Amino acid sequence: MKISRPLSLAASALLPVALALAGCGSKDDGESASAMKFPQAPMQGELVKLKAEGPLPAARRASALEFWLHYKLMQATGMTQALGGEDKAIAALKAVSAKFEQSAIVAQTNVPRAAKLGFDGTGMDAGVLGVGYGLIGGAITGGMLSGGLSNEQIAEAARNGPIKFSDTDGSAQVDIAQDGMDTALEQTVNENGVTGKVKTKVHVDACPDASGKVVVTIETESQMGAGGKSGAVKAKFKYERWLDDDAHLISPTDNGYDEMAQVEMSGTGEKGNNLSVNMTRGFSRGDSDYTTAKIDEHGHSIFRPGEAKHTEELLNGTINVMRAMAEVMLNGGFAGATPPWENGRCVDLKLRSDPAKRTGAEPKTTYTVFAEPRAKKDGAPASGTVKGTLKGAHSLSPQDKVKADAQFNYENPGEKDQSATIDFEARSKRGVGKASLQFDTKKGGYRITSKADSQAFCPDFVITSCDISKPFSAKVCNGRVTMSHTPGSDKGGSYSFHFSGGGGVADSAGTYTLSGPEESMTATYTSPSVCGTFHGRTVCTKPRGGTATWTKIDSCKDAS
Repeated sequence: MKISRPLSLAASALLPVALALAGCGSKDDGESASAMKFPQAPMQGELVKLKAEGPLPAARRASALEFWLHYKLMQATGMTQALGGEDKAIAALKAVSAKFEQSAIVAQTNVPRAAKLGFDGTGMDAGVLGVGYGLIGGAITGGMLSGGLSNEQIAEAARNGPIKFSDTDGSAQVDIAQDGMDTALEQTVNENGVTGKVKTKVHVDACPDASGKVVVTIETESQMGAGGKSGAVKAKFKYERWLDDDAHLISPTDNGYDEMAQVEMSGTGEKGNNLSVNMTRGFSRGDSDYTTAKIDEHGHSIFRPGEAKHTEELLNGTINVMRAMAEVMLNGGFAGATPPWENGRCVDLKLRSDPAKRTGAEPKTTYTVFAEPRAKKDGAPASGTVKGTLKGAHSLSPQDKVKADAQFNYENPGEKDQSATIDFEARSKRGVGKASLQFDTKKGGYRITSKADSQAFCPDFVITSCDISKPFSAKVCNGRVTMSHTPGSDKGGSYSFHFSGGGGVADSAGTYTLSGPEESMTATYTSPSVCGTFHGRTVCTKPRGGTATWTKIDSCKDAS
């Protein structure tokens, strides 16, 4: 028997997921119609419960559908008979799931005994199967994305490639990239005459795409085999959310999400016939109900008519838990951290000013500040807005949000020895970018120390300049060397070197260039020649050049 019927929006009110599985003619039409109405928002009760309890109870609840489907597969494939009856089949399911749980949660040491009930997939205080295993992996993934790893650790992990673990029975792999994370887990167990295998793949976007979309995908597969019989259940859940231009997730009730859920079960019947059931549900952004649903069944009916509503409820429950887990993963994980796109991971806020010199500047200097947010994922302009917040003197305009790319006007402090900071925040559907600029009118200076190989010759090479924008000179090397600098710009200038001692003199002149951040710059010195006169003989040669570190100091009185 094969049933394959795509359902339109109008037909979805009569969506007969369980009816198609059990054959036609069931009298549960009215109940199924009300049960299949798709929620307009993630179930808040499930979300609150998930955050309060943590992932393990939710993983157990989500596994109820798989327990039930595997139980029905055991009946249809003959595994139940091979194991010695229904009680032993249920006990094997419990034992296998317990081993899966222990491998997913190392701290778990004891699993409560199963209750002896007429088995319907619930009321079984056991472990987890594929979907639950995937939710545990999702909890780990969400936590690492939202505060579990720093941006520096993420960048290092992205450079170094996947993190892998393996043993004889299982493996794990974590792929970390700047814009997302993938986790893959596999485990094989043998308990009570059953060989169980579980695989799960979890993907989470850390950074939105150009439309502001972030995606969570959870894929799981669990297999059971006994007595030469086998069955498998696969589940795939894809959940998509969108950010607005202020870097906030759009409300699910305001056209802010869509999802697709698919559950497949397959096996070989007692007579060698192939058995498979496929339940697919889709919900597109902005729709009020299912847009598509397709149910395929091959082989023979696995479910009795009276089990239709129960299967329906288990399926809805699993989707609700997976939806809630996806929400937690996108919103900072169980630790309550901020989402990854909130911490500057996704947007590079580039700042520059004209004039470029911002420290040691004259009072009442006016600047034009440019703030240009760029998405790290593709380098594209992030758009959205930028807001500047001034801490200190003197004036900044505008003070409200400005459309990116943004320009601000700033006048630095009106008196000497004052400072100020402007903190900028860019917000858009690509995420949040943060950066700061510092300004001051301090009579600060620089301490210059040699990095050349000649420090053994001149161990006291330390020069202090209170104003590197003006010419300055100093004696070093126990007074034997006079070093003079004449700046041509804030990036370098010319220098001269005069040595006198030991019966001779030496002179050199050339240029120096400055690179690096203002707080600690590197000066590179070049000269065409150095000429020395000793005992009436003059010799010239090309020097090797050298470098020095220019470290900013708060004031000249701090120099030693």
